[in-house]
Amino acid sequence: MNNDNKQISQPKLTLNDEDKLYLAVAVKSANKLTFIYTLACLKANGHQWNAIPTTEISTFDNVKDADIYFNTVKQIMDYQQKSLGSQKIKEMMADEIKVFKEKVR
Repeated sequence: MNNDNKQISQPKLTLNDEDKLYLAVAVKSANKLTFIYTLACLKANGHQWNAIPTTEISTFDNVKDADIYFNTVKQIMDYQQKSLGSQKIKEMMADEIKVFKEKVR
C-alpha cells in the first residue's frame, strides 16, 4: 500500500453559474444568525434569464458557513462578469441593484 496517498477533502459548498445570474450580494447579522441576501435573475429556459430579479435570503447559524456561502457567491459573480452578456444584463438592472442595496443597508 502506498503511504503517499492523501485524503482529498470534500468541498464545503458547490454552486454553479447557470442556475442564477447574481447581480448583488449583502450580509447582515442579528442575534446569533447571519443572513446572506442575494439579488439574482433566475434561469427561465435554455440560456435565458428572467427579466425580473429575485431576492433570496439564506440564513446561517454558523458564521464560518455564512462566510463560505457569501464568498462563493462573490466568486460566481466575478466569474459571471467576465461574460459580455452578463455585464450587459447587470447594466440594465442598475436600478434594481441600487434599490436592493438600499433595502439591505
